[in-house]
Amino acid sequence: MDSTSSKAITHWALVIGVNYYPGGNSRNLKGCIQDAMSTKLYLKDTIKNGLDIVVLTASTPSVDGTPPLEKPEAWPTHHQVECQLKRIIEKSKSGDHVYIHYSGHGTRVNEKGRRYLALLLLDDDGCKSRHFRTSRNLASNLQKMVEKGLLVTLVLDCCFSGGVARNSDYYGFDVRYLEYDPISNPAAIDEEEDAILDTTNILRDGSMETNWLVNPVGYTILSACAPDQNAFEIEVNGNRQGALTHFLLRTLHDLKGKGIILTHRSLHEHMSVTFHAQWPRQTPMRYGNANLALFGNSLFGPENDFIPLYEKDGQLRLRAGDIHGVFTGDEYVAYPFNTPEHASSRAGRGSASVRVTNVGPFESDLIVIDPEIEGKIETGWKAQLLTGRSPRAICVGVPATFNCSGLTDVLDGDLRYVRLIARQEDKEHPPEEPCMYHVVVTKNGEYRIVDALIQPIPSVPAVPCISDGAKKTLVDVLQHMAKFKYFEEVENRIPCETFETSFFFTSNRSAANSNWIDMEHGAIWNLTMKNTRDKPLYVAVFNFRPSWEVTSLTSRAGGGDFCIVPAKEKEIDGEYIMGIRMKVPEFLHKDGVTECEDHFKVFITSRPISFHITLPDIFCTARGEQGVLRSNDDPPGLLEELDNGFRAQDDNMWATQSFLVRTRKRQLE
Repeated sequence: MDSTSSKAITHWALVIGVNYYPGGNSRNLKGCIQDAMSTKLYLKDTIKNGLDIVVLTASTPSVDGTPPLEKPEAWPTHHQVECQLKRIIEKSKSGDHVYIHYSGHGTRVNEKGRRYLALLLLDDDGCKSRHFRTSRNLASNLQKMVEKGLLVTLVLDCCFSGGVARNSDYYGFDVRYLEYDPISNPAAIDEEEDAILDTTNILRDGSMETNWLVNPVGYTILSACAPDQNAFEIEVNGNRQGALTHFLLRTLHDLKGKGIILTHRSLHEHMSVTFHAQWPRQTPMRYGNANLALFGNSLFGPENDFIPLYEKDGQLRLRAGDIHGVFTGDEYVAYPFNTPEHASSRAGRGSASVRVTNVGPFESDLIVIDPEIEGKIETGWKAQLLTGRSPRAICVGVPATFNCSGLTDVLDGDLRYVRLIARQEDKEHPPEEPCMYHVVVTKNGEYRIVDALIQPIPSVPAVPCISDGAKKTLVDVLQHMAKFKYFEEVENRIPCETFETSFFFTSNRSAANSNWIDMEHGAIWNLTMKNTRDKPLYVAVFNFRPSWEVTSLTSRAGGGDFCIVPAKEKEIDGEYIMGIRMKVPEFLHKDGVTECEDHFKVFITSRPISFHITLPDIFCTARGEQGVLRSNDDPPGLLEELDNGFRAQDDNMWATQSFLVRTRKRQLE
């Protein structure tokens, strides 16, 4: 537990991570304490003054049914959590910010006609689980906070959807949900028998997650997934972590670096796009007030954000890692400690270029690129990002027998953005680490690429094993998918705040809590961009389609590689409007699929530039009709062109904006 006793406290945080669930090892989780520690590190590193943070964790002991490894005062018990919430209510003052983060199992209770959701905590002895009811224990405390004038953010990295299978069915991914067991939790039933129930707080069916938002104007909830989805743990650099926590912290870092005010809306929009590109099994949800700034402006970072360097045992280290958005291959400029942080004052001072070679959770290894300066960098120097790289190699699980056929050698030799993980054929032996996709051999003798949970992907064709060039075709399809995902994630990691606030977008359809814009088949979605600066802007719009095709909408609309958004003139903003008719592709409808998802990515630049981002549909690739990677549209080449073309020029800037659109077709259409 880490708490600050000061009258000047303005920010309160309660962080809970529960790995241990008595009753059998299959109930335990692996990444919740990592979530809690990463969240604590981020908050303490970001909010320098006025922060009171309490962290409650439960590590798994060697013997089931015994207390967790932590000291009792740090256990996430029902009583302890209640006490901490009441402490915040008593000691805080109007206008203070509250952040509550829970990583662990959620559950859904259906007992004696009552339905409600609960978080799973520990009983006071640490040897049993106990429900913490969201609609009564949690929501009542949140309501008191709101009534006192506190600004509250609640993050739930768990899920409440029923019917979850054994974790082994998910090939290495743990699901943060436990089925309700009244025998193992009799205290919860006794509590409910004695409680005077408010019928407005009884949760039913599809609205279970939202009915207990007793005053959404006063607080915001970020939940790990939609009500009908599961929340997963994923593996990041060898460590388990909740998908929501991982992408949330990464998004916080990205938006902080961009100088964007961290409203819940901007946070959720950015995070939704990242989920869609990297882990589409979950759709993070936002409920409540979207316009509140997360922790006020305390997470608003400076434009010149330096990172300390130090040297240990001959290895140069950067005090930033995966949690901070660092990638292998990132390049930084290293400066002596006494170098002024204002850009104009650094000219002519000694500096060196360094590159990231290995990324850890919180720190990274560096090498010096400039030979003449090597050995001169020492502890106390500081670094600033020069060139960001996000290769995002896709992990693909393949049967261990593939080694015998030589397929692994073919894949390793041809693929640049796919990493292969050997997989046993039985579910009790998941791969070394979770995979985004798997290659399986069907009973019909076909190679089929399936998703992380071994479910078919309707838009990815199967490849007959005995067909001519089957291995090469499989390589091409995997390469196609990797390139598609790479392009989806391209963004400027060294942005300019003034540039990003010089334009904005409006749409004829607003996004829902999931950040998806819902459209009917055949309806037109209008996207309008406004230019508020006195110089023109240049935009290129790309559609990442359900068929794994990437098309340029500006080119199809007759605009060439880009369209021009005129400058603001006589107090009238420049304007660019694009109308897009949304349709469910025929190939999906023939298979009985009535909805699809499109990702629209807009590149905004301060001067004309051509983007070579094109992909045919994946069926063309499977038929060998068009090469997947051409020399003029290599993914890293795009970033090189943007970095080199815009670096160190005052008015040469670029940014991206993404929109997620879900289209539904009625059965009778």
